[in-house]
Amino acid sequence: MRVEMEKHILELKNVFVTAETKSGSSTIIQDICFTADKGDRLAIVGESGCGKTMTAMAIFGLLPGNCHAAGKIYLNGKNLLELKPKEMNAFRGKAFAFIPQNGSEFLNPVLKIKYQMFETFKANGINKKRDMRAKATDLLYQVGFENPETILNKYSFQLSGGMAQRVILAIGLSSSPQLVIADEPTRGVDEKNALLFLNRLDESFQNSAVILITHSIDIAERCNKIAVMYAGMIMEYGDAKEILQQPVHPYTQSLIHALPENGFEIYQNPDGIQSETGCPFYAQCPKAKTICAEQIPQLHQIGTAWRRCFFV
Repeated sequence: MRVEMEKHILELKNVFVTAETKSGSSTIIQDICFTADKGDRLAIVGESGCGKTMTAMAIFGLLPGNCHAAGKIYLNGKNLLELKPKEMNAFRGKAFAFIPQNGSEFLNPVLKIKYQMFETFKANGINKKRDMRAKATDLLYQVGFENPETILNKYSFQLSGGMAQRVILAIGLSSSPQLVIADEPTRGVDEKNALLFLNRLDESFQNSAVILITHSIDIAERCNKIAVMYAGMIMEYGDAKEILQQPVHPYTQSLIHALPENGFEIYQNPDGIQSETGCPFYAQCPKAKTICAEQIPQLHQIGTAWRRCFFV
């Protein structure tokens, strides 16, 4: 895939992640390419296990010990895969923020919220207790808490799922990050609070590039870009409105067809044939030909989007 990429906040070029197991090496994600700019909202969508979260972990340098990333991951022109651990820690603390799914599990249950926020402030050079408390109060107010002082003195288990997510959002705001990655940020949160959280996320990080890892087409519709992943590969990438309204790749079409309003229509494998060398969607694809079982298609541009298919 060739894309003109200049001065992007985030740029992934031909990123692979492999895992070493007792049975040998296994490729988890391959040939991942996309960009994210100031103000962008990029949704990475796909089924569980397709590599969405692993892609985020590769960006943050937090892959499991038996995994290795190759390729190029640029943040403001600097290749993160070439940084030493100490340099990477500095980037994590200031340049980008990670908002995990289920914030209540991410927070430490034995420490009050204020101490967890203060630790983040110390990493960013704020050491006076008075200044830390003032900043924590302000950040909690920014994410919608009308009683920030009360929240500071609570433990995570005393907060609802939506409240915990907003605390995580406040912690992320503390460093004014250029890149924010939110992994299923509304999972386990009721619809009303999920909407409030997403609105706060947009308002709080207007000048940041934001990546939303999600199963939800509704969340993807809020974004200006989308990357559709399947079995560790991007099947379709580009303008979210174009791809969601006029999906071209057979896998993207299957996701849209599987929505409730479309009758849960899902492509089925008619003959049980699997391909170990070709396109990972070959077995379920109604357009599949012999070449699909033998070769992996490359991403190529069609219109304003990029598609990985021989026959679109």
